Amino acid sequence: MGICPYCKQHITLDDVKIEKKGKGIISQNRMYVCPFCESILGFSDAMR
Repeated sequence: MGICPYCKQHITLDDVKIEKKGKGIISQNRMYVCPFCESILGFSDAMR
C-alpha cells in the first residue's frame, strides 16, 4: 500500500487509474493517476 504524495490518501495499485496511449501492440505509454485527487503519480513505457 502506498500514500499519494499530494492528497496523502492510502492507495493500492488496484486503485490507481492507468491511462494508456500508443500503438498497443509494440509500445504503450502509461500515465498513473491518483483516484482521489487526479494527480499524476508517474509515467512508464511498456514494451512487448
